[in-house]
Amino acid sequence: MSDKPNRDEQILNMVDQFVAVANRLKDEGNHTDLVNTAFMLASAQYATFLAVGNTGYLKESGVRKVAKAYEQNLQLLQNLKKAQHNPDGKD
Repeated sequence: MSDKPNRDEQILNMVDQFVAVANRLKDEGNHTDLVNTAFMLASAQYATFLAVGNTGYLKESGVRKVAKAYEQNLQLLQNLKKAQHNPDGKD
C-alpha cells in the first residue's frame, strides 16, 4: 500500500489548511464576512489565473464556467454534510 495520499485526501488536507488560515484571520479580529469574501476573491483570482494567466481576464463564458464549477463543488459539499449530519436522508 502506498503512503502517498490519494487525490481526495490531498484535497481534503488542503481544505483543512485553507480553513485554518480563515480561522486565524478571524481570530486576528477580521469579521467573518470579510474573511469569506477574501477567500472567494482569492479563489476567483486563482481560477482566472489558471484559465488566462496573469495578464488576462475571463470573458462571460469563462465566468459562467468558473461559477458552474463553484456551484458543483458547493453542492458536493452540501451532499457530504447532509450525509454526515442526516444519514437518514430526510430534509
